[in-house]
Amino acid sequence: MAPISFLIACLLAFTLEIFFSPPVSSSASLLSNSKYSSSMKDLIKLGEGCVNHPEDVSVVVRKGALYTAARDGWVKYFILHNETLVNWKHIDSNTFLGITTTEEGDVIVCDTEKGLLKVSEAGVEVLDPDVRFTNDVIEASDGSLYFTVSSKKYTPAEYYKDLVEGKPHGQLLKYDPELEETTVLHEGFYFANGVALSKDENFVVVCESWKFRCRRYWLKGPRQGRLESFIEHLPGGPDNINLAPDGSFWVALIKVYVIDGMQDRLLKQRE
Repeated sequence: MAPISFLIACLLAFTLEIFFSPPVSSSASLLSNSKYSSSMKDLIKLGEGCVNHPEDVSVVVRKGALYTAARDGWVKYFILHNETLVNWKHIDSNTFLGITTTEEGDVIVCDTEKGLLKVSEAGVEVLDPDVRFTNDVIEASDGSLYFTVSSKKYTPAEYYKDLVEGKPHGQLLKYDPELEETTVLHEGFYFANGVALSKDENFVVVCESWKFRCRRYWLKGPRQGRLESFIEHLPGGPDNINLAPDGSFWVALIKVYVIDGMQDRLLKQRE
């Protein structure tokens, strides 16, 4: 890697390290100084002080509940009409990332160490123990699970190494519940993150954090098996993604701060 590329990658990795692990004393000031704070003043915080670093949520409309998996090992849900928090199932783990709820009422959890998990009233089942650094998952109408592996080479604690190396180690995979098999649909993502199905389930969208873009993988139709651009040059690294009722997508972005004078060079490196 050329010296300037290495320097930029190190600066970005350092910035992301601060973002993912902010000092506790600075978290309040970050919100109060934000230009968006005025629009957030009427928001209701659910589970404040009771939920330890949740990565993702999934709403079950028929139950009026919102599920999440926290770093204290609990899969929890909020009863929305009275804002009650229930500790539902405990797993001996603190490495949860994305989750989704299924039509049967189970919760699928991406555990970066244990693999892909199914949590139900009966307990916890490991669907695939061989995948690591699973990040996000979504269920299709036929019960298939589409999920991402952010890096097949590095662990979550080594994410900055994945960034600095600058090579695509991410994957999109599919779990077939009938065959109980996992297949790799596509490789070569620069930190594969969130994943979402289109409304007609013809394609999935994968967030590619290090490239500031999302890509579309076709599941059906004449383009089946093809990977193509969905949106480029986002103003931050795309993280989680969810399908909206109208068929569009909500994308959460990792805010990246770049030192003055370095932004143009960073953009050139991404291209």
